[in-house]
Amino acid sequence: MTRISIARILAVVAAASTAPSLPASAGELKYVGSSTVGKFMSDAAAVYTPSTFKIDTQPESSGGESCPIRGACDIGGVARDVGSDFTGKGVQATLIGKDAIGVVVNADNPVKGLSAAQLSDIFTGKITNWSQLGGPDLKIKPLIVKQGSATRAVFQAAVMGGSEYGAIEVVTPDAKIISETARDKGAIGQISFSVLQGASGVAALDVDGQKAAVTNSAYPITRPLYLTTKGAPAGEAKAFIDWALSPAGQEIVKKSFVVAK
Repeated sequence: MTRISIARILAVVAAASTAPSLPASAGELKYVGSSTVGKFMSDAAAVYTPSTFKIDTQPESSGGESCPIRGACDIGGVARDVGSDFTGKGVQATLIGKDAIGVVVNADNPVKGLSAAQLSDIFTGKITNWSQLGGPDLKIKPLIVKQGSATRAVFQAAVMGGSEYGAIEVVTPDAKIISETARDKGAIGQISFSVLQGASGVAALDVDGQKAAVTNSAYPITRPLYLTTKGAPAGEAKAFIDWALSPAGQEIVKKSFVVAK
């Protein structure tokens, strides 16, 4: 073998060692967790090409906390603070953005805004008729998302001070809150703003005088959005999370949420 051939081989090896670790279509990343963070994952999957995605939002945020420990996902998603029980076992949470939780009523409801105290009284069962709030003589029908959803837990903490829910109806999946509220003039529901985009038949209430919008930093019902891994992200998961925090990834976050930086 000539000296020139050896040099060429060494050059190829050197180039390969410095090339990006992820070629196109390198493999599949399995996501488990929050349906809210899952909205970002679905949007990202449409533009991020180095990996394909398998997205499971059925377990919601509770699953996004536990799946890294169980080895049941490559990346988890949690739409609230990650519990110390999980971070203590090595779960690492990376903030990718922030979400707002909207309070929606039927579009024909004349009530346009409520205080957090009034909302607490509705969802604990102390206020039961819209006439008590300046609306029509109509029974209030509170709708909440299922157990395990961060939307339910964050709303309970931020609005109700941790008090227990009263007589409510549980709706699943989360997006069905929109259709149920649009159908029932007495309904009021809790839902991520990412689901509200383009929705018809419902209106988002102002809360404590603050306009219901993810761009309003004073809006009182917000929560962080995390991607979770077992330990520091590595391999394809790291490449994707790095992209999610890059300007290109944050542009995707911005479609439905407030960016992390």
